[in-house]
Amino acid sequence: MKVTSVDDVALQTISALVHGDSGMGKTTSLKTLPPEKTVLAVSERSLIPLRGMKFLSVLQLETWDDTRELYKMFTSADDETFKQCKVLAIDSLSEISDMCIRQIVEVDRKLLVSGRTSGKSTAPKGIYEEQMGMEDWGLYRTRMTNLISALTHLPVHVIMTCLSAWSKDKDGGDTLRTPNLSGKVSRECAAHFDLVLYMESRKDAEGNPARVWRTFNDGRSIAKDASGKLDPYEETNWTKLYSKILNGGKS
Repeated sequence: MKVTSVDDVALQTISALVHGDSGMGKTTSLKTLPPEKTVLAVSERSLIPLRGMKFLSVLQLETWDDTRELYKMFTSADDETFKQCKVLAIDSLSEISDMCIRQIVEVDRKLLVSGRTSGKSTAPKGIYEEQMGMEDWGLYRTRMTNLISALTHLPVHVIMTCLSAWSKDKDGGDTLRTPNLSGKVSRECAAHFDLVLYMESRKDAEGNPARVWRTFNDGRSIAKDASGKLDPYEETNWTKLYSKILNGGKS
């Protein structure tokens, strides 16, 4: 075990999740990253707001296997591209969640049932193909949690975008605005990030509408600032935000 100080290990890399409604500008905010140092992992729809940006590399995620391959690219990085990378931006986590569900329903469940029935059946009785059973949701929770944890522990800054959704606790109360992930993962995922930002519309000093990042949990929307360096509301600019944290709170 290596003896060191807190400052030696704290915030060497920062993991951030920004969530908000569709059209709020989550993907567009990625334009404020330094493109020459950023690897972008996106779905096909995500590319439209980022046209003209010359990122270090652009990886298109289409299936759940692609997300696993993404992690392997960084952990076995013989490629010079990944050695130059300082930021991994993923758009979006909610679409990765959909990929995980499709993988379970369309592939893994059929293999599991086939193995249990010696190949005589490809679907359990009483369960429609588009539905997730209790065992499926347990697998979903494990896979999504493991993936998020693995990616946020990469030796680069990691930024993920995600849609927001209203989420209720198990007793049907305590409604919160959370990342649009299924089940307990919607609330548990925040623990894996240094920053969770809720993107919303407010009015500036002149009364004009403006997009901001909320950095604190107001009891209605999940957000947090583990750095302790950010204001309650921050400008939607990743370079300025990271510089402020790494410079000890100075803009």
